[in-house]
Amino acid sequence: LRAFLPVFSAGLAAQLLSLPLPAGLGWLERPQTLAIFGVATLLELLGDKVPLLDHLLDSVQVLVKPALGVLAALPFAYQLAPEHSAAIAIVVGAPLALGVHATKATVRVGSTATTGGMGNPVLSVLEDLAAIGSIVLAFLAPVVALVLLAAVLFLLFRIAQRLRRAARRRAPA
Repeated sequence: LRAFLPVFSAGLAAQLLSLPLPAGLGWLERPQTLAIFGVATLLELLGDKVPLLDHLLDSVQVLVKPALGVLAALPFAYQLAPEHSAAIAIVVGAPLALGVHATKATVRVGSTATTGGMGNPVLSVLEDLAAIGSIVLAFLAPVVALVLLAAVLFLLFRIAQRLRRAARRRAPA
């Protein structure tokens, strides 16, 4: 839901909670990096509340979010060999970030069409709460977070299947 928030949170948690980071990601907890990702997070959170600017952010983030999804997933696989943690982060982080982004963008297009963009800031606040809540949950109860993530992904998959079937039924032969 948010491109920079997970990476900022991982770096902040590493610094404040002394969580270990893989050797190649130590830069995530540096004050300069935290400042850059903190400002980027704040700009993203604020920019997402502005109609039209939210669509511009979405168009740019279709490329940014998968890369940041990989970066956000890397610190959590630090116990593995570097090549394994990188492979898991790429296989899990990028598609997950892209899938969430695609779902969000689709919902936003529907919101824009039905509310003229006026409903998008409300959706944005709900997305902020979901993103922050899931990050907090991931740090406090990682197993619960994984179970909830699996449930949400399953639910999204089922919704996508139903929408696809409905679209096929409506399509002219």
